[in-house]
Amino acid sequence: MAGKHVMDGVRLHAGLSALSRWRLRSVGAPLFERLGDAPADRRHEKRRAVRLTWGKALDLSERFLCDCRIVDRALGGARLRLARNIAPPTRFYLFDEAEGGIFAAHIMWRRGSEIGCRLSPTPLRDKAHVAQRMKGRYYAL
Repeated sequence: MAGKHVMDGVRLHAGLSALSRWRLRSVGAPLFERLGDAPADRRHEKRRAVRLTWGKALDLSERFLCDCRIVDRALGGARLRLARNIAPPTRFYLFDEAEGGIFAAHIMWRRGSEIGCRLSPTPLRDKAHVAQRMKGRYYAL
């Protein structure tokens, strides 16, 4: 491959149509980003993907807000995909169905229906009665 430069990169705007990408290219917007230029990961712990793990978001009054899927977890945080496009409060409780416990959560970022939140490292012991209620069939009533 004489004369051709090869570098590792990631395609930006991958979900856009060909026409939209053409418009971006015509105004000089980059279509690829070199992997070496990607922003540094700011997480303190390694994130692990979880499969088919569901949770429930509750407000601080212990009322049900919406269901959510836990996309990945770290020791001190999680990335959640909300089942409904709602604006949860900055601080809320997360019921993790796999662990069966209630965690204190604080939203750090939001992109569409996904939120990244900081979680308490262990389930809250004083919320065991709420966890029992969330395990039941009619938790949202």
